[in-house]
Amino acid sequence: MVQAIGRDPVPAGEARRPAELLDEEERSRLASLGYVSSGSVPAARADAPRPADMTRLYETIDQASFLFVREDYAKAIPLLERIRVEDPGNLDAVLRLATAHSALGHGERAERAFGEAEKLAPGSQDVRTYRALHYVRGKQWPRAVPLLERVVAESPDRLPAAEALALVRERQGRVEEAIALRQEVYAKRKASAAELVHLGLLAMSANRTELALDSLEGARAAQGGAFRHDLELGVVYLAARRLAEARDALDRVPPSHPEYPMALFKRAQVSVLLHEPDRAARIERAREQADATTGELIARERLFRKAP
Repeated sequence: MVQAIGRDPVPAGEARRPAELLDEEERSRLASLGYVSSGSVPAARADAPRPADMTRLYETIDQASFLFVREDYAKAIPLLERIRVEDPGNLDAVLRLATAHSALGHGERAERAFGEAEKLAPGSQDVRTYRALHYVRGKQWPRAVPLLERVVAESPDRLPAAEALALVRERQGRVEEAIALRQEVYAKRKASAAELVHLGLLAMSANRTELALDSLEGARAAQGGAFRHDLELGVVYLAARRLAEARDALDRVPPSHPEYPMALFKRAQVSVLLHEPDRAARIERAREQADATTGELIARERLFRKAP
């Protein structure tokens, strides 16, 4: 076996890519997880080491991979540096090294490593993806936009890129596009409760009442007693004229909530619309505990002028 490995030639640049050996479902799964080497082929080098000579690095590669997956980047970096030094053409190691530095806020070292990865695999989608994610983490996030747009156009199933593009669309104020991207992502994988809350709040900002309701109700079903967005849920129920559900949601908002005055104001509105016998008392309570924002809203609220 050792002799066979030693005779194994370095693949030419036009050699079949490993990703093509996977079926469509496997490719989509790997791409959705953002795995490196899902499609990149490093440039063939005349000075590439014999595979048989690199077996000494197997244990180091395994340890580095284990630490990287655990996001223990500080411990992974020395191992990745060793691999990079002993096998300079190892794209996976260089790209993970760049990503580890990025995650730890080492901007200059991350940028140098991404540049090295670009030389190893010119035009690589993997390099574009992880470099874009690096930019998204910091103040240079506008530089990520063209990279992410290209990656998402080429590989819609690369969900980390689509999520990052949704985030930059939010920062650009392009909320409808951000919502559409997140919906596409969650159609391909299950959204977490936190992600459903975020989508619900985005939908509220865009006056997408039905989507906001679906998202916030889904988050509440997933989180149960840990759900902390009853105020927003109550506001959306009120917008949908589902008054009984708005009442119940607003009644769950605790006095310790930082926006409790808004909860009292909205609850008073619901009380008037439901013709509750204590509606006048609820209006008075909202007035007594009003802040600067709700005080103005209460003064202008026509519903309260008609209430007994």
